Amino acid sequence: MTLGERLIQLRAKAGLSQDDLAERLGVSRQSVSKWENNVSVPDLDKLVKLGEVFGVSLDELVRGNVPGPADPIAKAGVTAEELRLHRQRLLGLLLLFASVLLGSRSEGTWGILFAWPLVTCGILCLLCRRPLGLLCAWGAWLTHFVSLGASVVYIFGGTRLDNFLALTLIIPLGFLTVYSLRHPLPISVCWLLLASFLYQYRNIWWLSGEPLGYLDLFRLSALPSGGKFLTLYWLAMSLLVSFYSLRTLVSRRHLGKVQSGS
Repeated sequence: MTLGERLIQLRAKAGLSQDDLAERLGVSRQSVSKWENNVSVPDLDKLVKLGEVFGVSLDELVRGNVPGPADPIAKAGVTAEELRLHRQRLLGLLLLFASVLLGSRSEGTWGILFAWPLVTCGILCLLCRRPLGLLCAWGAWLTHFVSLGASVVYIFGGTRLDNFLALTLIIPLGFLTVYSLRHPLPISVCWLLLASFLYQYRNIWWLSGEPLGYLDLFRLSALPSGGKFLTLYWLAMSLLVSFYSLRTLVSRRHLGKVQSGS
């Protein structure tokens, strides 16, 4: 059995897709595909990370020496993956419970706006096997954005309290953005987050008694400085995600042609 075949077998056993494995290793999906098709070989540091992800020794990964049933390494690998899934499901239940509390304490539209990001992330945690910590962090931020988003809009013209509350949104937004750029989420999730951000941003104006259409949000001259910042942020992220989507599409087509030609 080749190294590529062992990687496919171990990945299938762990219930991971190529995108999931690439995200865990900090590489592109194309790199994982090349390893599994024996087009290239992972570097030593990537082999070590692969062993940690699958819970196998480096000898088993490279040479295929399967340890016996009593081997603690194999047991530790399975236990680690199951423990992660248990924690993720527990997080999903906590998010659903938090959404129920927020929905019950808020009436009408407010309750829906507070609860839906937490409900979405909670259901994903219960149904998906891939790590969803970053997505849950974005969901929590969107929920926080519902209540304090207006402080960001008026950050440069509001009170000191507005400025402080705005910082509790802007600082986490910066950390989440940087981490997401270094560890990109799937394309579909990126577009979902952008749409959710725009939806929440418009509702801030609507609930504050200044109903605006989506096109009105892009009239920068009519918005306060904080509103300009949020709009420009959304536009910049949209351009980055568009480039990311196009690059991924081109890479997949190129890889498909290479594989069909070989």
